[in-house]
Amino acid sequence: MKITSYNNTVNFLQTTNVQSKGENVQAVKKEQDAVTIGEEARQLCDRQIQLQDVPEEIAEKIASIFKDGGKINFVESEEQQAIRAEQQARLDEEIEHNVLAIIIPHIQTNDKLANSLKGASQQVFDATYTTISQNFFVRDVGNMTEEQRQAMISLGLEKAQYIADNYLTGQQAKDYMDAMTTIAKFAVNGVKNDDGKVTFAIEKGPLVNAPDDYIHIDDFVKEAFPEKWQSFKDNILAVTEKQDKDALLEAFKDYNQLVKSIYTNQSHLVQKKIENYSVWQETIKNTIVSNHFSQLDKTSISSFVEDIMTKNNWLSNEFLAKDLKNFQRYLTRNL
Repeated sequence: MKITSYNNTVNFLQTTNVQSKGENVQAVKKEQDAVTIGEEARQLCDRQIQLQDVPEEIAEKIASIFKDGGKINFVESEEQQAIRAEQQARLDEEIEHNVLAIIIPHIQTNDKLANSLKGASQQVFDATYTTISQNFFVRDVGNMTEEQRQAMISLGLEKAQYIADNYLTGQQAKDYMDAMTTIAKFAVNGVKNDDGKVTFAIEKGPLVNAPDDYIHIDDFVKEAFPEKWQSFKDNILAVTEKQDKDALLEAFKDYNQLVKSIYTNQSHLVQKKIENYSVWQETIKNTIVSNHFSQLDKTSISSFVEDIMTKNNWLSNEFLAKDLKNFQRYLTRNL
């Protein structure tokens, strides 16, 4: 069932100065206590709908509405709260929405993944980016051990392989798995602190089709001359708004001088940056993703899920059930 929106609207009509049998009912005053208000509310009910005996508990409920200076104040029991939470959970499951793409910090990997998903279904797109956010780039793992975190990443790569085997073909499937494996390696190299927060050191890397010694010179200028870099950015914004072409040209000439000074006077820093990227690239290349989950039955989604549940010895049942439920849901939902 496709649901576009749900709106729960409570309209509350507070009537004052009501006349009945020639008598005026006083407006509710903030300073009156709940008992007095309850009595007046009960009298109002008697007069308006001819109820002779309003049970005390009804009067109390009516009175509770007027607490806190006349603001609505419905108090739910724990049972009512549980029921409402369950209803909301079911509603959330039925709402169909598309997952936003996550920008992978490494430019070439992001490009390869995006291209491998061209022409793929929305279900595949959503399942892919959900896997990246829920298995790879998880920035708060709570009290998970490092082995459990690595098992979570391993599971994510198996989910990616299931997608490649069942929804993609040929070079598209190969590029997809190349990209997802690289992203999994980024995740493996994440560092978890004592609070369960994970940081990922991911380089931008060269632009697509650029050589490995390509330098993002704007980033370098920002590092070498932070104040001048900020001044340049502010100046560009100002002259662009004024549409002053001559001033814009002069601003870029000044910026070009900064770039030249880096290559002339700080060439060693440029070379160091190239070397650092090369070392990082080699680290990612040699990273191995654990095989906590391997040789899984990928012939169907049900077999895949059942096999994971059977072989799991690392992740909590609660985490695994939620993770696989979301994966299965995104892949099989109707659009």
